[in-house]
Amino acid sequence: MISINKDNYFSYIIIPCILFFGCANNQSITVEDIDIEIPDKWQTTIPSYEPLTGDWWSLFSDPKLEIFVKEIMQNSPDIKTILNNRKMAYQNAKINGSGVFPTLNSSINSTKSQQNLSGFGFGKFFSNINGGQDSSATESNDEVITFDSESFGLSLNFQWEIDVWGRALNGRRAAFKDYESIDYELSYLAFSTIIRSAQTYFQAVEASEQLKIAEESYASLEKIRDLVQDRFKRGLKSSLDFRLAETSVSTAKIAIEDRKNQLHSFNRGLEIISGKYPIGLLVSNHALPDTIPHISIGIPADIITRRPDIKALILRVEASGLNLSQAKRNLLPGIMLNGSVGTSATKLRDILNKENKVWSLGAGMTSPLFNGGRLRSAVKIQESVVENSKQELIQGLLLAFSEIETILYLEESIKVKIEAISNAVNQSESAYLLSSERYDRGVTTLESVLNSQRQYNDIRSRYLTLKRQRIENRLSLLLAIGGSYESQTVN
Repeated sequence: MISINKDNYFSYIIIPCILFFGCANNQSITVEDIDIEIPDKWQTTIPSYEPLTGDWWSLFSDPKLEIFVKEIMQNSPDIKTILNNRKMAYQNAKINGSGVFPTLNSSINSTKSQQNLSGFGFGKFFSNINGGQDSSATESNDEVITFDSESFGLSLNFQWEIDVWGRALNGRRAAFKDYESIDYELSYLAFSTIIRSAQTYFQAVEASEQLKIAEESYASLEKIRDLVQDRFKRGLKSSLDFRLAETSVSTAKIAIEDRKNQLHSFNRGLEIISGKYPIGLLVSNHALPDTIPHISIGIPADIITRRPDIKALILRVEASGLNLSQAKRNLLPGIMLNGSVGTSATKLRDILNKENKVWSLGAGMTSPLFNGGRLRSAVKIQESVVENSKQELIQGLLLAFSEIETILYLEESIKVKIEAISNAVNQSESAYLLSSERYDRGVTTLESVLNSQRQYNDIRSRYLTLKRQRIENRLSLLLAIGGSYESQTVN
């Protein structure tokens, strides 16, 4: 029979458990652990370009856009809110992960008490001690003696659970994994805010160009109206032509006001985004760029390492695994140390006297025996949380792949449309000029001229919209493949 000395119990039992549980590695979650098939290439591809890095907005060669983006980074209320949320997340991680450290508190106290002795026959005794006059005690006929006392204390107290199983360490790791996850989410949100703002900026630029087309249309219709009016007065044209021309001018004037309102509204929105008072004067007389930034999209697997939101989902899985480990280790016993050191005196002036020092030190072990299955249910809950976080990662990956495939497909579609409408713009312009010439010669009707002019302007307008959509789609692709936003350092 093997006997174990009680003094060596800790060495024989506790230390091996510490080595087994406390030093056990936590399995990290990788993409390979997730049940999802990642294709080797995209279904729809675009030509291979050089990777886009750094200040992507500068590649549009638009000084106004560069100023606008920098103002967003510095002054946007949305960006500032995101940065503040990031700081709060970091502090919450420190709070949630503080269980690994001991707690240390200081206290100072003052106590005043009063005690009564009655019916014990001590009255004469206490009276005789002080010659029948005791300043701290009084005697009455029923022998009630009252004592007053006062004490002062100064102490430093600590409490610490020895993390023999590593549960507190797992909790701290999980807390900071959660913070990293939130940090990636906020970074992606900030980058998304900038991209969406740039898209709104180009919508405003398009509105500026659309206004220019409307003004050009109004000017050309005024010339036609004046020509028809002159000929009508000389009896060369009918009143129908004059009325058609006058109606077209009025309609064109309404279109101008609509375009002005649209541009003004976009400008106000942009100024709010950039943290300015909305006066609606940011964009005017701008033109959409003819070239757009080139982007290398790589392969589908790149999404896992490039997109901050996917990184956030992976970190969330890792955090849930650490929380599961912590929940399992809550089933094990805990060792608690506590103690205090300080002074105790009857007078305040003696509170710092080292001769009045007091101290205590204690240790204890608690072990869960019965708690109604609460701890084991907590383990089951965390197992479900781990599984849910894995499914969220799978869903996030599928949505990311689908998003990029949709953007790539739209890229090809817009390219075909732009090529077709470019030809349509040239042909409609020629048709408009030809119909105007034929009208001057009396070969065709004014209605034909107005229709050809309207078609020409409509196609020009649609061409601008497609140019803007192409830019928006390229910006969406930049966001979808995982652009990054470097936020300020959290202290």
